[in-house]
Amino acid sequence: MTDRPADELLAWHEDVAVAGAREPVRFVEPLGAWFVHGHADVDRVLTEYALFSSDELRHSAQDVPHRDNPVLRTLVATDPPRHHVLRRIVSRAFTPRSVAAVEQRIVATAHGLLAGSRDELDVVVDLAHPLPIATISALLGVEAERQADFVRWAEAITSFAGAFATDPARRTAFVSAFAELGDYFRDVIEEHRRSPADDVIGALVAAEPDGTALSTDELVDFCALLLINGHETTRTLIVHTLLCLQRDPALLRRLRADPELVPAVVEEVLRLLPPIGGTDRFTTATTSIGGHTVEAGTRVVGMVVSANRDPRVFVRPHDLVPGRDPNPHLSFGHGVHFCLGAHLARCEVRAAVDAALARMPGEWWLPPDRFTTRRTPVGIDVTGMALKWGG
Repeated sequence: MTDRPADELLAWHEDVAVAGAREPVRFVEPLGAWFVHGHADVDRVLTEYALFSSDELRHSAQDVPHRDNPVLRTLVATDPPRHHVLRRIVSRAFTPRSVAAVEQRIVATAHGLLAGSRDELDVVVDLAHPLPIATISALLGVEAERQADFVRWAEAITSFAGAFATDPARRTAFVSAFAELGDYFRDVIEEHRRSPADDVIGALVAAEPDGTALSTDELVDFCALLLINGHETTRTLIVHTLLCLQRDPALLRRLRADPELVPAVVEEVLRLLPPIGGTDRFTTATTSIGGHTVEAGTRVVGMVVSANRDPRVFVRPHDLVPGRDPNPHLSFGHGVHFCLGAHLARCEVRAAVDAALARMPGEWWLPPDRFTTRRTPVGIDVTGMALKWGG
């Protein structure tokens, strides 16, 4: 018996990479964007920020139907020098030393989430969502008990992008979610102003990047970004890692015998099944990519899923090879926009895997109809996944 949705997810990553190797740069008319697949070209798109801008509102020659999305006004959609200023405000909360200081709490949370599991785990609901939300909530200084709201707000806001923003239902959900999120964080911000706290929101409230404090609207946008990015990537990576272990019983047995291999497996899953399929940039001037002329103001999508399987860079690109060295994957980006929470995400996923190994003995399998997905323009998101174990 095959796990058809899981098979489709894995096949999609390989098919996109193979097609990208045949046609490394191509224009996709319905999306009005150039899709770039080779590792060197994707790396260039990610690192040459003066030519490939993250600021869609400023540089896109096309209309931006999702211009109301707060993510477009934040760190990830800002170029230097402003980007550097904003990043410095919160960077200290995400350094390896800072992550090490909270690692034991993350480990305890992961084991606690699985403590009630008997013979089946709803991976998304019981582990992949709550672990990163508990972690980012603690760092921000907000209530982890609002998990259901955080998930609902994040999903409504992140799904309001590109062509999806023209869907009336998505727009309605976005408007409602952002209004609720804004009300919540305004209360949190006011509380931090009355009683300063040593957390990320406290640092944002106290910051004066231009000689003046950030406005409440700017603070709300920043909080929205940290909440969304602080759990979406990690959630996906937890799901992908547990799926890979379920699909490879021999590797699962290796990890049980030698848990020290977990970080190497997580790093290779990052390459093989990256938590994002592609990253958008917008050209600030006419340029050439792979022999194609790309006009100023054009959307360029760096397909991380293809770059991570470029056979010119990775031997056996479609195989999971723990300990692959070197492993220059681009799953956390590169250059000035390298993911601020990369160390934190790795720590959380390692904790989730360690907890699963300890509390889910034997082989793992996917119950029929308990693996569901949703397609996006640059990937397939896992919306539901359950695991059973034993034997």
